[in-house]
This record gives sequence, structure tokens and C-alpha cells, in this order.
Amino acid sequence: MNPPTIKAMVQAVPRSLGSYGPVLLEIEAALQSPQCNLSTIGDAIQKDPDLTARLLRLANSPFFGFANRLSTVAEAVSLLGIQQIQDMITASSVLDQFKGVPDELVNKDSFWRHSLAVGIAARLLAMERRLPKPDKFFVAGLLHDVGRLVLMSQAAEAAQAVFALYQSERMLLRDAEMKVLGYDHQQIAAELLQSWSYPPTLVQAVAYHHNPNASVAKLDASVVHIADHLVCAMALGSSGEQFIPPLDEKAWNALGLDPASLTRLTESIDEQIHAVEDAFLKKDDGGKK
Repeated sequence: MNPPTIKAMVQAVPRSLGSYGPVLLEIEAALQSPQCNLSTIGDAIQKDPDLTARLLRLANSPFFGFANRLSTVAEAVSLLGIQQIQDMITASSVLDQFKGVPDELVNKDSFWRHSLAVGIAARLLAMERRLPKPDKFFVAGLLHDVGRLVLMSQAAEAAQAVFALYQSERMLLRDAEMKVLGYDHQQIAAELLQSWSYPPTLVQAVAYHHNPNASVAKLDASVVHIADHLVCAMALGSSGEQFIPPLDEKAWNALGLDPASLTRLTESIDEQIHAVEDAFLKKDDGGKK
């Protein structure tokens, strides 16, 4: 078997933003207008009832922890900000983008549970370290393993070969990827996110989450690395990896965490995961996914 090239796989991924594409495009167009205001953004979102329901579920969840319940999109946009709203819609679009990936190799619910938990953990770590714009780390954590979805959706035979080696040799899944393909899911994700014009620091955080010290954005990559390690240890879902990847000591030291902060983090992740799953994975159709 000749492994497919990363470029070929990424080029085969549909460019559309899924069902939320029109809303995102309308928001981007509105932002170019001098007359744009929060009401304009709210009106665009409210055209999609499912997106409206998702947004309000998340805004009223422990993820944000607002003291008062938000009842309108306008309130949510005002309190969360336009960038955070765009990030949430984009994240929802990515989840929808890969909904057709077969479950033979990895259970999609488990995959997204792991990814959402890493997003939550990365955001909490960034808040703990008082890093600027901590919410961007949620997106980085959510997308850290998206390269595996590209592989499974665009090169099923290669993905099956990777998992066969992984299961027979009991090695880390990333090592199996390197042995079979000559590259790993981090490199696939980097190519995909670059093609989608994601910010360079976010691409770096995803592209080096297993080896953060090789990144030019070491601290960002370290946040996602520690978040992934913590979520694997908590056994919250799985992207296919059964083992806990090794912890990078330099990344750990860079964040300067202590046992008390880890206890707070794990408690907060447990508190938030169900609400975030509900916001991102539950369709507004009577509970069906």
C-alpha cells in the first residue's frame, strides 16, 4: 500500500462550512459594514433555530458560569462577544463536517467527547495561567485530533493499516501512524487548518500537541499537550488511542501547575463536559444526534 499524501487527503475534504456556513458568511459580511452592531449579528444567528438553541444552551451552561440566565441571542452575543460566537459556530461546523466518518475504527461520540473535553481543559488551563484570549484554546483543543478524522474519511485503507499495527504491536497510535504513513495526525491537521486559514498560533498548538517544544508557539502547544494528557488520564472519550501518551516534562514546567490546580481543573472538566456535549452534539430535534 502506498500511503496517500497529506495534501491529497486535505484537498479531498469538502470546503463547505456545512449547515452553518450561510450564518458565518452573513456574520462576516455584516462585520465589513460600518452599520454593523450586535443586533445585526443576533439577527443572523436567529435565522437558524438549531444554532440559536445550541448557543443558548452553551451560554447558560457551567462552561461560562453566568450568574443570570440568558434568554435571548442578543444577550448571549453581548456577553460572549462576536469572536467567541464565530469560534463556536466554526467548531459546530467542523463537527458536522465529519459526521459521515464510519464507526468501524473509532466511535464518533467517544471521539468528540474526548475532543470537547480537551477543548474545555485547554481553556481552563489558559485561564489558570491567565493567558490572553483563553477561549481560543477551546478551539485548539477541540481540533487537536482532527487529522485522524481526515485520515479515516479520506484514506480508509491506510487508516485500517494504522489501527491494525497499533493493535497488534500495542504501540502508541501516533507511532503506528508514523510507521505506516511516514507522518502523523498532527501533520494532517496542520495542513487542514492552514488550508482553512486558521491563525498560525492555533495551527502550531494543534500541529505540535505531542511535541510542544518543537513548536514556535511552545506555550500554546504546551497547553493543548497538558490538556490532552489530563483528559486521557480521566478517560473522557477517546480518539482511538487506548494508552496515555507520555507527558512532556518541559511542557508541564512551562505551565507551572501544582496539585491543587489539577484538582480544580479535573472538577471543572467534569462539571462542564455534559453541558458542552449537549450544546455541540445535541441537535434541536427532540434529542437526536
